Amino acid sequence: GQSIADPPEQVLVRIEKILKAISSAEHPDTTCAGVNAPLALCGRVINAIIWEEDLWNLIQTEGIINIGSFIRLRNINNAMLPSGSRVNCLSVHAKSSLTPLPHDAYEVKMLLKGHDTRLKRGVPTNPTSAILPSESAPRPQFTTREAAISGFSMLDECLRKPAPATFTVQFEVSHTLPASNLSSIDTLKSFCVKQRNGSAVFRFAMHIKDASAEVDVICHGKVAEDLLGMSAQEVSTSAAKCTQALATLKDYISSGSVCEGKIRSVMGKDKRVYFVLCSIFCITS
Repeated sequence: GQSIADPPEQVLVRIEKILKAISSAEHPDTTCAGVNAPLALCGRVINAIIWEEDLWNLIQTEGIINIGSFIRLRNINNAMLPSGSRVNCLSVHAKSSLTPLPHDAYEVKMLLKGHDTRLKRGVPTNPTSAILPSESAPRPQFTTREAAISGFSMLDECLRKPAPATFTVQFEVSHTLPASNLSSIDTLKSFCVKQRNGSAVFRFAMHIKDASAEVDVICHGKVAEDLLGMSAQEVSTSAAKCTQALATLKDYISSGSVCEGKIRSVMGKDKRVYFVLCSIFCITS
C-alpha cells in the first residue's frame, strides 16, 4: 500500500508560495527574513468538525478555505470524533467564528517564523508529514573535467535533465528530513511511516550537495533498509541494530564524508520532479 502523508504535500507547496509572496512584496517587512520554506512540518494534525450547515456549505461552494489555507478559530471546544474512535478533535459550533487569513497577515508570518525557529532548534518533524518536492527550475550549468572523465553526473545536470532519468553522483549528505538526533532511537522511529495495511516502512529524505547544486532525495523501502542495515519493524524490537544504524547514519552525515550513489528523477502526478535514492555507499568510511 501507499503511505498517506498528513499534512499533505499541498500544504508545504502553499507555504513555499506564501513565503515567496511575502519576500517579493513591494514593501516587505522583516518578520520572515531568513525563513526558508520547510521541507517537512513539525507539530500535530487534528480534525475539526463543522456543525453549522450554512458554514459548511459556504466553505464548499465558495472555496474560501483550501488545503494549505491559514484560518483563525475562536470560541471552539475540544470534542471526540462521533465515530466512537475516542480521537480528539476541534468542535466548530454555532457560536464559533472561523476567519480565513490572507497570506500577509501578522498571525501567518509569526506562525511561519515560529515554525522555522523550531526547525533550527532541532525539533523533530512530524513523521507523517509530506516532504516538499524539489524544484525542477533550471540551474546554471556547472560541470568539471573530473566529473566528465569519471562518468559521474553533477547535481545541476540532474536538475536540468527531463525526468525520468538515472544518474551516478558523488556528493555530501548535509542532513536528513526529518532531522536526525544521532544519539536517540527516536530518530529511526521518525523515519518510519505506517502504510494503509498497518505495516511500517522507512521513508525519509536526505539533503545532498556537490559543487554545483543541492537537492533532496527520497530514501524509502529496501534502499533505506540496506542503508540502515535493518527493517522498519526492527526499530521497536532490536536496540543493537538501532545503535548500529545510528552509527552508520553518522558516517554518512559527518563533515568531510563523501558518498557515491545512484539517484533517479521521476515525474509525480502533480507534474513536479522528485528525486529517489536508488543506492548509496560512503567512500570515506
